[in-house]
Amino acid sequence: MSPPRRPAESTDALRASLIDHARRLIARDGAAALTMRALAAEADCAVGLPYKVFTDRHDLVAQICHAEFKRLGDAYDELATRAGTASVGANLAWFADLLLGSPAVALAHEVFADETLSKAVTTRVHETGLGPAAFETVLARYLAAEKLTGRVARDIDEKAFGFVLAGAIHNLIMSGEAWPQPTRRQLRRTLDAIAAAIAPHP
Repeated sequence: MSPPRRPAESTDALRASLIDHARRLIARDGAAALTMRALAAEADCAVGLPYKVFTDRHDLVAQICHAEFKRLGDAYDELATRAGTASVGANLAWFADLLLGSPAVALAHEVFADETLSKAVTTRVHETGLGPAAFETVLARYLAAEKLTGRVARDIDEKAFGFVLAGAIHNLIMSGEAWPQPTRRQLRRTLDAIAAAIAPHP
């Protein structure tokens, strides 16, 4: 007699839980530490349990990226609602930190080095519109919202600054170890300087 099939809701919950554990594992030990066995240890479950919802490590990586695109999509919507709160520099830093700290970023070089994995991830990006190409639009929309609060000068071209900010963040995402990364403090100082430059001046 075959074992009972796991209900869809239970499968989805297990997948989400394991992705959360994978996110913590990557944040603590780096992307190279992510294996199916390490994930099982992190989740304190049987070694075979991750294979119930992920075919192999490549499938796991793709599913982590897909989950991250959804999470980042929620952040895209949230950024504009932050207009008028905290400071412009702090809000830009919040967005940059969210992107740079994403496990999808930690896995990016591995994804692009594998043709099959890259195709699976980029296909989902194109389907959802939630990949790096959206950074420019999201940042421009936020700066436009800040114009209405009076914290960004009316004559500032928000699309141009959205393009520049998105390019800078994307460069940090893709450069990896080949480019010296600024500390979070240095990045915040840079973003504060940009915010000051585009603020209204007498």
